[in-house]
Amino acid sequence: MRRTIIAIILAFVCIIGQAREKTIVWEKPAIAFNCSDFLLIDKVELTKQETKLYARYYYMPSYWFSIAKGSYLQSGGKTYPIVCADSITLGERFTLGDKGEQEFVLHFEPLPMKTKEFDFIEGLGDKDFKVFGIHDSTYTMPAAPVPAEYRADYTEEDQLEDLRYSEEPATVRFKALNYRKGMRPYIKAQYVDLKNPTEPIDVSFRMNDEGEAEISLPVGVPQMVWFHMINFPWSSNCTLYLVPGKEITVLVDMLKDDTFRGNKFIGYKGYFAKFAREYYQMQVDYLDKEEPMKATATTVGELIRDYDEYCESSAKLMESQPYSKALKEVIVQRIYDGSYSFGYHGETIDSLSKQPAFTEHILQHHISGLHSPKAVLTLAFVYASRYYAMDKEARGINADLARYCYYLPKVLDGQKVEKPLIEDKSLSALYDQAVEEYRKTIAANQKELADNVHYLDMTDVAPENILQTILDKYKGKAVLIDLWATWCGPCRKGHKDMAPLKEQLKDKNIQFVYITSTSSPYEDWKPMLGDISGNHYYLTKGQWDHLLELYQSNGIPTYAIYDADGNLTYSTIGFPGIDKIKEEIEKVLK
Repeated sequence: MRRTIIAIILAFVCIIGQAREKTIVWEKPAIAFNCSDFLLIDKVELTKQETKLYARYYYMPSYWFSIAKGSYLQSGGKTYPIVCADSITLGERFTLGDKGEQEFVLHFEPLPMKTKEFDFIEGLGDKDFKVFGIHDSTYTMPAAPVPAEYRADYTEEDQLEDLRYSEEPATVRFKALNYRKGMRPYIKAQYVDLKNPTEPIDVSFRMNDEGEAEISLPVGVPQMVWFHMINFPWSSNCTLYLVPGKEITVLVDMLKDDTFRGNKFIGYKGYFAKFAREYYQMQVDYLDKEEPMKATATTVGELIRDYDEYCESSAKLMESQPYSKALKEVIVQRIYDGSYSFGYHGETIDSLSKQPAFTEHILQHHISGLHSPKAVLTLAFVYASRYYAMDKEARGINADLARYCYYLPKVLDGQKVEKPLIEDKSLSALYDQAVEEYRKTIAANQKELADNVHYLDMTDVAPENILQTILDKYKGKAVLIDLWATWCGPCRKGHKDMAPLKEQLKDKNIQFVYITSTSSPYEDWKPMLGDISGNHYYLTKGQWDHLLELYQSNGIPTYAIYDADGNLTYSTIGFPGIDKIKEEIEKVLK
């Protein structure tokens, strides 16, 4: 009897121990909303002693991140503070290595073992890490019910607006369901900016603490505008048909599952609300059905045949779909606007597409979207507008807008171009205003930078002459050229690493030349110059692209070293290390 009692006691103790050691593991947990760029949670472990988050941060090499000592988990109205971390030190910066990635483990006071959902909060500031709605990977997040007003069709006729210019902005409002304090997500909008049509403008804005946002966009003419909201590593998106003076409201479910082809934009009300719902569904449906264009042509005639067949089959497929007349018209316009890119089909196809015979065929048969009185402004319209430049007889608002979109970017890229025929008085005045603002900006920049920067006058220098024009300024000197951008972390790290070497060489016969382009916002570029000794050039996109082509570069930073006679002795993509740079400079200084 005594032995039996002892055995029962031992078994009970064992069971207690096993229960204490029980671990619940969530592999690849489902995430409702991650507003923390480049932070991933790979695994969660729940025990009675602690809760562990296996996390990973990745970005560019040499970038840093940190996790605050005050971080916590929240669930059921309670908070669970962080205790410690493995592989990083809480509250201190951790610099990423060459791989640009770091794995680490965060230890917290234990969540209840029955927990089904929790949030990770570093802080409630806009730049703090925040991950909401962390669940077991098998969990399916229920979608919030969409109110009837966000499911109703728009009241206007199923017909696109006539093309006309207006200074009135289009207004878009966002309203969030399941909003939690601290989310404040970024929403980005991209649209064609008539101040420089080939450079689409990106506008970023946040929801407020109540989960609402409003933005007014100077779209100018009816156009398609793309919105997206990052939920790292996914993204929700919607495409709206915006018209000057009109309004639309977008409903967002912040905790809706947003994995591949998921979408937190769940409802629309206002102008062309049905169009917005259909456009997203069309993207999901149409991409599954669309057949890629054949890429086997070896002659211009074959390419014309293949291209016609592709356009006809694509248009026929779209016409057979159960979408509204307005949506079908927009898609068919894009199919027949002549803006199709052949670059990814290879050099042969790309070369054939540039032949005069193919261009003439496009001009005669594939720019119906440009001629439509209900044309919609998109980047495709802008790219196809070059065909209007060949049609001297074209008249009307379509011709005016197309010529505007074709010629103004050339002026803003430093080319000498006479003003084209633009009969619409509003568009003509807008064109003149953009040109005048550009000229004033160039003049102001040249004056402001004259003391410490060689600011190259773009107007008289063709892209093919840009490199020699710069090198000619330093005849008799060795030259190191550094192609960089303000947003490039490795570029800036290279500047920092090279600073001591430049100090050692300050009395030597070498000039350091730094070149960037309009991809770096001028207002970001100028303040950086004081920390980078040397001569700086701010080039147009055409000049920059030509340099990248010369150096056969597909990335930055790119470095090139020339001897005193102007001969290229070394070039590389990416910073090769200070020892290699020093070695190559010493060669040209001997």
